[in-house]
Amino acid sequence: MNISGVSAATNYAAAVRGDKTSGTEKTAKSGMSDGFIERIKAYAKEDAKKGVYMSEGFTQMRLAHMKQYVSPDRSGPKNQVMSAIQAALKEPHPMLQALEKMLEKLSGGCSANLKISSVQQAAEIFAPNGENIASYNSLGGGWTDIQTKAEHDFFSESASVYLQAYREARAEMQSSQPAPSVATSVNIRA
Repeated sequence: MNISGVSAATNYAAAVRGDKTSGTEKTAKSGMSDGFIERIKAYAKEDAKKGVYMSEGFTQMRLAHMKQYVSPDRSGPKNQVMSAIQAALKEPHPMLQALEKMLEKLSGGCSANLKISSVQQAAEIFAPNGENIASYNSLGGGWTDIQTKAEHDFFSESASVYLQAYREARAEMQSSQPAPSVATSVNIRA
């Protein structure tokens, strides 16, 4: 029985409605601008001076850049999925023991598969290209972001640029140091 006069379908629709499109199909190439490559090289050179490979500062800078230019928007679809799960749990439904729901038209053009019961809720969010970008399990610790191919490619490309710049900086440092003198005295008194 629906006391509020609003059906479960209306609650789901209201929970997942989103007009925001955030371009979930970003590429690794879009994140590897000339300016960003120069920042990677600067970090590699500074890290080489410190004798640290991929410092915390570099790692944080790279993650922040990836989230801005490469990663899909996960927060909007996650919020919409959680709203849909909460709406389903509030709605008395005889099939709630095994309710499966497909949500489309989430923010950024994403979609989601939901599996909801009174004991466990699970969801998977998909980018417009069909790539799984996040999953949720109420019994397994909540949300898990799933690395996209673009994010993987971005990590690979940025690590390669960093490694090359780091090696060059270390080689430059070693070549600029004076060669240690080799003492060639031998004491034959025995």
